[in-house]
Amino acid sequence: MPLYEFECAAHGVFEEQRSIGQASEPADCPECEAKARRILSAPNLACMPRSQVIARDRNEKSRHEPRVAQRSQLAQQPQKPIVTHGRPWAIEH
Repeated sequence: MPLYEFECAAHGVFEEQRSIGQASEPADCPECEAKARRILSAPNLACMPRSQVIARDRNEKSRHEPRVAQRSQLAQQPQKPIVTHGRPWAIEH
């Protein structure tokens, strides 16, 4: 039986095994028994390259806990000079 992920508004993501015919139906949260909607998730593939696993984990973490940049961190980054070639008012192809 396939394993599906559901997201409760109060308690977050949980998994549940169910038949394909029941895949679109909401599931009961195991903690509060409220109806939770199914969310789409990436398949659990063990053969993914390590760089993709790190990127996927970083994206998932930032979904719930976005990183906040401080002004001092922004000031330390080098600024790239704006280079214009020819006529800056013209759109060239």
